[in-house]
Amino acid sequence: MRISLKPTEIANVCLLLWFGTLGYIPILMPNTGGAASGHGQTDQVHGINHVILAVIWLGILYLLFRFRFRLRLDLFACKVAFLYSAVAVLGALFTKDPVGAMSGAVAVTMSTVYAIYLVSKFPIERLIVILGWVMLLLGVGNVVFAIGLPSYGLDHFTHGGAWQGVFNQKNSLGFVMVLGVGVSLCVRPPNIVGLLWKRSIFLLSLAEVGLSRSREAWLFCAMLLMVHFLIKVLGRFRPRSRSAILVLTFLALLPVVSFVTANWTELLTSLGRDATLTGRIPLWGAVIQECKLHLWVGLHGQGFWNSPRAERVLAIVHWVPTSAHNGFLECLLEMGVAGLIPLVTLFFISFRGIFKVLTSETNFEPSRLWTYCVFVIFSFNLIQTTTGQANSIGWVMLVGSACMLDANSKFRALAASYAYRRNTDMKVGALIRL
Repeated sequence: MRISLKPTEIANVCLLLWFGTLGYIPILMPNTGGAASGHGQTDQVHGINHVILAVIWLGILYLLFRFRFRLRLDLFACKVAFLYSAVAVLGALFTKDPVGAMSGAVAVTMSTVYAIYLVSKFPIERLIVILGWVMLLLGVGNVVFAIGLPSYGLDHFTHGGAWQGVFNQKNSLGFVMVLGVGVSLCVRPPNIVGLLWKRSIFLLSLAEVGLSRSREAWLFCAMLLMVHFLIKVLGRFRPRSRSAILVLTFLALLPVVSFVTANWTELLTSLGRDATLTGRIPLWGAVIQECKLHLWVGLHGQGFWNSPRAERVLAIVHWVPTSAHNGFLECLLEMGVAGLIPLVTLFFISFRGIFKVLTSETNFEPSRLWTYCVFVIFSFNLIQTTTGQANSIGWVMLVGSACMLDANSKFRALAASYAYRRNTDMKVGALIRL
């Protein structure tokens, strides 16, 4: 695995750094994480965002032009991802403020196209190297901002002292660095330099997950390491026996689930949380009631959290949320059932592909990155709006993972069909010779 980069790969590292910070640029954008923004701050964010987005989109279009737009549009996952983007665009056309709403819809579309471009152009080995450099640079940037520029790199609001680095809040840092742990686990270094590079990514990512003080990140990072260990163990068994092993593993986890359910409050208290997940559970109930008012098509870019519509939710939760803290509910709120169906379908394609890999492949290496990414994104999406941010590496990696896992499934189906036809032709030929 060559860890050096070619010019095109360097360009993609630069683009992914933007997606890696979830569209946030420290210093240039106000540090408003954890607090409500004023109108002046919001206008400043929007003004800077428009300029940066224009540069990012032009960069993506340039790379697509250089690649001659040879995207894997034959995959079902690609079609589902574009359906999600189409719902966002169509919804923006019929809002009261189509210009403002269209910016978000175009951002979703460009992020989707860019994800498909990445998996269409680069082999898995090069994608791991590109993402490895992205995570390493983000990790170094977090250290620089947290230690050298603490006014930007540390949380000064509700979680004083927690690292947020080059992100706008600690939970974002925790999420991306858990992805960084997953990426580092997939690196296969060819020499001592590559080994040091891999360990630097792993140790930086793991340390910053802890320094973020994001308990969700701590939990999901531990679960990711457990999944990594289980996949290693599963790879020692024959493909035919893995389905039974997975079923037995699931049955063995049922007592653990029962114990967690029975001691929910005590476990949360030990983690510094309350039974409402810091107000998330009543928030979800209030958001569901709002979703029922526009169930099928949602608000479609009309805005909710900074509008008078959110007053009913604020009256119930008694704090000021800026999102639903659940990617699926946020999608239902903004895009309705029309947007939720493609999102759920992407996860279904991904998990179906993971199951097929685990139960039929002799070599897990080509699919481990996608398995880890889907696991991390799905887990965080239950308590954060991981898929609700258009300029997010979470959305880029979800679309890319779904496409690659779908491509693996399609390749296996074609290979099985070819083997079946070849075997049939051989039998017919033998009969003819007889």
